Amino acid sequence: MMVGYNEYVTLFSGDHILFVLGLSLFGLLLFYFRHSIKQNRERVTKWILFVSLLQQILLYSSYFFLTEFDISESLPMHISRISTILGIIYLFNKNEKLIKILFYFSLYAWISFIYPSQIQSFFHPLGVSFFVNHTVTLLLPFYAMIAYDARITPKDKNMAFRWFLLFLGSAYCVNILVDGNYFYLVDKPIFASTPDFIYIPGVIVFAYLLFSVGEAGYSVVQKRLDLATRPLLINQLSESETKPRKIQ
Repeated sequence: MMVGYNEYVTLFSGDHILFVLGLSLFGLLLFYFRHSIKQNRERVTKWILFVSLLQQILLYSSYFFLTEFDISESLPMHISRISTILGIIYLFNKNEKLIKILFYFSLYAWISFIYPSQIQSFFHPLGVSFFVNHTVTLLLPFYAMIAYDARITPKDKNMAFRWFLLFLGSAYCVNILVDGNYFYLVDKPIFASTPDFIYIPGVIVFAYLLFSVGEAGYSVVQKRLDLATRPLLINQLSESETKPRKIQ
């Protein structure tokens, strides 16, 4: 059953199922057409960048017209918004450090899809923004693997974790200054009555565990992509060796 236009999405509601199905469809298309995507990566990158920029315009214009840009809600201090900004910059400059941070930060978007919290309906402007934002954020690390051969190493987890700690501290301080709920540290989605001196260390431990699980998952995908592309490389080398050479 779909939720109302101005209602929040509930677990396994019609809107939630649409979000999951939409993400699954784009994920399947990404891997099914991975060879074509790699061959046309510059064109595909421009389209992803265009969609990401449109999403940012939709998000902040919605906050401007619907909430008068209340800074307690509209600042780019949620980890999904940080991830979007990192993704946009990466699409511009292909900086390897940025995509490695995004590999780990984007893992939180999986939680938002699995357990939606304070997310508007699928047809609400902010709901559309959520879907586009999280779909791009979740799939961009895999796109970088396919299109630009991006890979992570064990040391990247610790680097991303240090940046996460900086983000967490910043979000906590901003919440105090603007009476916000960034990273849901005030209106907690679970263990709502837990005091901060217990909840915050729990968030830190959970983040490290999440990054570790994500690292293992990415490693599996990397290995499978490498195995899948190896025969193509061998065929390309064989073809280049069998081509007759011009006599100069």
